[in-house]
Amino acid sequence: MPEPFLIGIAVALGLGVVAVAVVGIFWEQIIMWAEDSLFPWIKTNIPWIESEVREAFSAVDNVVVTIRNLIRKAWKKLREYLLNQVITFERQSSGEWEKKITSWIIKVLESGEKVPVKIVTEEVVPWDIVPSDVRAEFLRLDKSKAEIDVTEYRDRQIMEMLA
Repeated sequence: MPEPFLIGIAVALGLGVVAVAVVGIFWEQIIMWAEDSLFPWIKTNIPWIESEVREAFSAVDNVVVTIRNLIRKAWKKLREYLLNQVITFERQSSGEWEKKITSWIIKVLESGEKVPVKIVTEEVVPWDIVPSDVRAEFLRLDKSKAEIDVTEYRDRQIMEMLA
């Protein structure tokens, strides 16, 4: 059954994209800081470790770039089958929050034919699982429903990684 598998991949990729996007964004700033401040300071104050420090930064840079490239490739492959995914959070009268994930995917039939399929999963989640921006809107504006277009959000993150 490819549907749960694809949903699992989407969740794992989503978490990976978030982590790498954060590292990727800050990594460029870290490199700039190292070039502007750290490396000159080391060269002036402890020059005998300069080559090792530069090698360490180079090794980490290779890993960061490799991971970013792998995530981009995996997301591109997943997007061939994941047409769209939307998560809706809605506060129920009981005070609990319902999380509804709606995914539109391409299912490959045994015949090889590809057909679009809509998959909906629902669960009640505790307050601390609801995203912070949704909680904030509820508390400030009494907004009891929010919809997040996961594919659009992740597409944007991937594009930012390319920049």
